Amino acid sequence: MALHEEMRAFLAAAPEGEVDFHDFSVAEVRTAVDGWMEVAKEGPEVAEVKDLGVPGPGGTTIRARLYHPRPARALPLLVFVVGGGFVANSLEVEDTPVRRIAVAAGVAVLAVECRSAPEHPFPLPGEDAAAALAWAVEHTAELGADPGRIGVGGHSSGGALAIGAALRLARTAPGRLRALAVITPSLDAGFDTPSYRRYAEGYALTRTNAKWFWTQYLGERLADPPVEATPARAPRVDGLPPAVFQLAEFDVLHDEALTLAGRLRDAGVPVTVARGEGLMHGFFYMDRVSAAAAAANRAFAGEIGRLLHAPEPQR
Repeated sequence: MALHEEMRAFLAAAPEGEVDFHDFSVAEVRTAVDGWMEVAKEGPEVAEVKDLGVPGPGGTTIRARLYHPRPARALPLLVFVVGGGFVANSLEVEDTPVRRIAVAAGVAVLAVECRSAPEHPFPLPGEDAAAALAWAVEHTAELGADPGRIGVGGHSSGGALAIGAALRLARTAPGRLRALAVITPSLDAGFDTPSYRRYAEGYALTRTNAKWFWTQYLGERLADPPVEATPARAPRVDGLPPAVFQLAEFDVLHDEALTLAGRLRDAGVPVTVARGEGLMHGFFYMDRVSAAAAAANRAFAGEIGRLLHAPEPQR
């Protein structure tokens, strides 16, 4: 399928065209990522939105934001790790799409902002994600959530951190999660899948810039990426909850996510995959730009709601 016309027009209208992040400072790249807020515009009203400080590793505090559509009711809870290429993780940039998930899925969402590289490289962001998820599981009452209906998810690099946190919890507290939901996740640092070769340039996230992000995160370890940083290489993926993968066809990250989804199926994990035909990386923010993006984002939220509102499985 061809790239949706609305997305082609969006790319054509970008005043700076395609840039190479190697030519910019980390601060300048973060400013560029902040530009997605202008694309997303304001999100829907949510009854309760409040910032929280979640206890992190070594006495640190993790920034988090709770979105609760019905504060008087114990709704299912989605712990959502925000993306930003491991470098520009930001609650503010992902505020609008997270609001849409909370409203469309009918769930409380605890958005989590892990520390960012290169100041805080691997393994620190992953430790933040795991700590935030473990804390949320034990503090659902404080969050106005149902302790029996908890899921975890994330966008782009946040998808990698979310899956890493879910894998840890599956080993230490099996059965606590009801859902795993990731959207255009960045899961490996090989940069040589067919989608990396096919969409290396011209579709919002280039191969060059994806490698730049991973370099900030892993440093010298990029030459031999740790399995803890790259969920696509995890030796075991059993024990995870039912999963939803929302991908984008015109995305360098497409194939590595598709491969991991297949591994989950082989391990007995129920998986729903939407391959995102005609979409490119970044559509998570593009409801106001593209009807196709809006439809995919609604479907993603609908799958989250389906899993988290499903009847308690019989044992």
